Amino acid sequence: MISWAATLGAHIWRGPEAALNQHIFKVRPFIDKYFLFYLLEYKINELLASSHGSGMIHITRPKFDQLQVAIPPLSEQRRIVEALETHNSRIVAATGDLISAQSRFEVLKRSAILQTTSGARSTQNQDHEPATELLTRIANELERTPNAKRRKDVRPAPLSPRVNLPSHWRIAPLGALTRNIEYGTSAKASSDPTEPNIAVLRMGNIQDGRLDLRELKYLPRSHPDSSKLLLADGDLLFNRTNSPELVGKSAVYHSAMGPATFASYLIRCQFAHGVEPEWVSLCINSPVGRQYIRSVAAQQVGQANVNSTKLASFPIPIPPHSEQIELLKEFHMWKDQVDRTTKIAQRALTQSKALRQSLLTRAFTGSLVAQDPADEPASLLLHRIRIEREVQDAKPRTIRKRRKTSTTAPTSRVSSAASSSISLASTTAVQQELPL
Repeated sequence: MISWAATLGAHIWRGPEAALNQHIFKVRPFIDKYFLFYLLEYKINELLASSHGSGMIHITRPKFDQLQVAIPPLSEQRRIVEALETHNSRIVAATGDLISAQSRFEVLKRSAILQTTSGARSTQNQDHEPATELLTRIANELERTPNAKRRKDVRPAPLSPRVNLPSHWRIAPLGALTRNIEYGTSAKASSDPTEPNIAVLRMGNIQDGRLDLRELKYLPRSHPDSSKLLLADGDLLFNRTNSPELVGKSAVYHSAMGPATFASYLIRCQFAHGVEPEWVSLCINSPVGRQYIRSVAAQQVGQANVNSTKLASFPIPIPPHSEQIELLKEFHMWKDQVDRTTKIAQRALTQSKALRQSLLTRAFTGSLVAQDPADEPASLLLHRIRIEREVQDAKPRTIRKRRKTSTTAPTSRVSSAASSSISLASTTAVQQELPL
């Protein structure tokens, strides 16, 4: 079967009984069907170059019929298939191992975040300022902070019962740790990066707990929000509206990223001294944090929303400040190692695709297997195919009637070809039949 629209490709159907969609050709080849399967995979880029359509690309029937291919003797076709399947079985096994490793990396990362933020890696140090004293100092600092946009008298939501914090840790609502919680700008941004315009960070810029600055919008520096909502080093950005899977993702802005403001679908949190923004972000992005987000998110027409009040009640595990720094350093060292290993695995996956394409190139340019002089010449194979096609064309065929009309689809004959090549022309224009 050959898909000629949307996703171009070939597949060998092995059952069960089924009917064809109108975007699929059924092919009954005169050559080895497995050879044809790999041949079409090799030629897919050439077919793509002939495709058209913006919403859904497709190949027209004439373009497919005119595709020229080199055909070796039948015995060589089978040797090529055997060699390809031997090599491909190794590539498939290695690719499976790499994909499995990538999945394990994600599981390990979630486990490491959970262990870090729940205190499983904590070691109590008598030199650390107790968490109770830290929270008292934070409360005193916030009382003296003028014009603070924070939530007073907020209580933390219950922490997950499966988390047992160390005895020297405490739980505090996020709102009790911040001197400022506010929404971003709703001003229309442009794609013009020209100075003095400044970047507007949006929800798409938060990726995997970090800020991705590759796709930015900009706001004129003269706009009031450019100064009023200018980000400061250590500001945490929380995505308040997104799909249910992505709402609540967060990341920390650093001044080294350049001047920036933030869009209205984000909430900015500015913390008191003694609270590491990266620590809070890690807690929000942790499995326990994601569980809290799911429990409080309001669903609105396919979108989920977490407002500033629910964010202020977010229960944050609080270790001593110096322990926050130690745990973050340990976690980032571990994560950097995993990220490097993940990139190596990704490069290997990319190389496996290139290796497969290289094998196909060698197979269909005659350099993968040896030629055998004893093989029946390809010219005799093509001669038999032409005779069989003539016999097939001479048979009466059922005419498929269209709605409101009754027209006979034109037949298509293969033109004379060189002894070593043939076009992928069909003997019928009925959309579901494409004998080769």
